[in-house]
Amino acid sequence: MEAHSIISNEISEEIQDMKNKLLEWTNGINGMLELGVEKLNDQVSRDINMIKDSSIRIDGLEKRIKDTQELSEIKKVVEIEEEEFKKCFNTNTIALSEKLRRLEKQLQEDRQRFEQEKLVYEADLKVAKQQSLEREKSCKIYSENLGLNIGKVNGNNRFTFTCIDENFPEREFFFDLFYNEKAQLYEGIGCNPQVSDFKSNVELLNSKSITFRQFICKMRKSFKQLVK
Repeated sequence: MEAHSIISNEISEEIQDMKNKLLEWTNGINGMLELGVEKLNDQVSRDINMIKDSSIRIDGLEKRIKDTQELSEIKKVVEIEEEEFKKCFNTNTIALSEKLRRLEKQLQEDRQRFEQEKLVYEADLKVAKQQSLEREKSCKIYSENLGLNIGKVNGNNRFTFTCIDENFPEREFFFDLFYNEKAQLYEGIGCNPQVSDFKSNVELLNSKSITFRQFICKMRKSFKQLVK
């Protein structure tokens, strides 16, 4: 009886011990499960954060790619514009160079023409001065010896003779001339009394067939014939 009780107690103790171990093992498993769940949650949370970070990085990379593409397009446009500008600039430069060359050529031609005109003008001026001196000399001679007086009337040169009519020595015979400096020609305005060869004598003077002194002599001779 006592032996049976001892065995029963031992079995009970063993069962209790097994229960305790089972409980301990169960608690361990539960703890491990709880710990695993926490770790799993932490891992999931980290993975989610990593996914978010990766998504942000991907968005950033996509934006950078897009920006890079836009930058590339902009660069292409700039290169095209730059090429067009270079073409336009080169074309304008060539046109300006050609225009400058023509202007320089025209300037050189104008200078040469000016020098030629200057020489012609100086030669004409020299001739005009010589003719003026000749007229003054002739007028002085005729004024002193033939009663010739020269004056200005209405902008014209009036040549007045006296001592032609022996009966009336003070009687005046005159003719008016206008010298056109631009055309370098004489214009016969009129004479008093009228002589028929006045205009023809002026034409001879302008054609340089006669000198101014000879013209004066011809006019005096024509006036002289009127009183014979």
